[in-house]
This record gives sequence, C-alpha cells and structure tokens, in this order.
Amino acid sequence: MQTAYVDESGHETKDWMFVAGFMGDDEQWKQFVPMWREALGGKEALHMSELRWKSDRTRKLLARLGPVPDNCGLTAVVGGVRVSDYEDLLRGTPAKRLLKGYVACIYPLVVNILRSLPDTERLTIVFEQQHEYQPFAECALAAIVSLRNQKPDWFLTRDGLPKLASWAFVPKNSTTLTQPADYFVYALRQLYHDRHSKKAEWCKPILKSGNGQGIGAVMTRKQIRQTIVQLPYRAMEAEALRRVGNLDDLKIGSACKKELLASLDRFLIQENAPDNRNQ
Repeated sequence: MQTAYVDESGHETKDWMFVAGFMGDDEQWKQFVPMWREALGGKEALHMSELRWKSDRTRKLLARLGPVPDNCGLTAVVGGVRVSDYEDLLRGTPAKRLLKGYVACIYPLVVNILRSLPDTERLTIVFEQQHEYQPFAECALAAIVSLRNQKPDWFLTRDGLPKLASWAFVPKNSTTLTQPADYFVYALRQLYHDRHSKKAEWCKPILKSGNGQGIGAVMTRKQIRQTIVQLPYRAMEAEALRRVGNLDDLKIGSACKKELLASLDRFLIQENAPDNRNQ
C-alpha cells in the first residue's frame, strides 16, 4: 500500500494553486519521522506561514529539511492549475463552485499517481482538512473511483480492485507526515510566482527531491481549458446527484462514459510537473 500525504496552497486566489506532497510505503514513512524531527533541530514542527524570512536560521532550517523526503525514498506528487486560465469558462455555471482550484488540482494529482502505480499496489491519500472544499473533494474522488466499471487498464490492480483504495482528511497540524507537503506546496507557489525571489531560492532544497522529478502535472492553459469542463464537472455532478439520492448509482450513459474516458486520457499529461523546478 502506498500512502500520499498532501497539502494545498493558493486556494483563495486566481493565480497558481497546488495540491501536492509525498508518497511512500509504510516503511519509508516510518524512516521519515525520526529523520524529519532531527532536521527540525529542536523545533516542534514546521509551519511555513510562520517562518521569519529575514532570519538566516530559516534558510538553514529549510536546507536541512529539504533532502529528508528524498533520503527516505519518498516520491513527490503534485497537481497544479492557474485558476485564471479557466475560470471564464465556468462563469455563471454551477461548475464554478465545484471546480475551484483545490478540486481542479485533484484530477491531475490522483489520476497520474494511479497511472504510475504497478498493478500490485493500491493508494491511500491523506489530505489536511479543508472544510469549505472537502465535500467537493469527496465527490471528485468518488467520481474517479466510479471509473472502475469501465475497467481501464491503468486504474485496476491485477485482482480487479480500484488502485485508489481510500482517502482521509486529518486536522491541520495533527501529524508530522503532512509537514513536508506544507513545505513542498509553499515552494511550488513561490517558484511559479517568482522563481527569483528569496523565498523561492530558500525553498529550493525540497524541490530537488528525486532530482526534480515527480508524479503529476501542472496544467498549461490549453490543457486545462480542453479538459476542465467535460471530464471533472460532469463526473462530479453525477456523483453529487447520486449522493443525495437522485440516482441509484453513477448512471452515465455508455456513450458519455466513453467520452469521459477519452477526455480522461487527454487529461493524463505525463509532464512530471516538477521537471522545471530547479531552473
């Protein structure tokens, strides 16, 4: 079983939004905890929003923490969009609320992880709680699981089970395991906002995990505009209706399902989003 601990950054802006973190098996996460705590150097926890950027202690702290996930064999995972690239397509539609940046990021994150997993592995995703968006995230994840009925090769284990086994939401600051995700999403936002800033420079150590490689995608304007409406919204809308009892099951016509799968294939951009992180 692989477990991904992820966090978000940028959910109330029209700029870049990321849901990202790290993925590994139980042994890798057990190895991570003492190494992370040692690198904290006496601090109880890492909270990126509380760091003092005029202090060289912050630079040294981030330099110590940055290599830890990679040293434990954890894999960076990321989904990213720029909300301003697609929000005009949703203006005045019910999809506007469903497809805020937080939810839109879930698709390239989760789908690309599932494609990367061997057919012997399953995935649990752990999010930090986001009360405003959690119901929409639940619908998005359930809509992805609904694809089991179509049995795409990349989606199922060899035993016929969905690779996406489960997901959970934990209170903020309740576990050490989400702290590298906090660092990672913060670093990504700084990189895409202004790669030459002090914050972007000091956050580089976490971006070097896996030699700057990861699983997921940061969607271009063209990619997000081609996929955002037809796939995520229609699947989520059907799942939302099912959840309130208006549908007995996720009843999407066969022609529509084929279209959704075709759209999903277009959504699977294997760009390894962090490729350009170290530039």
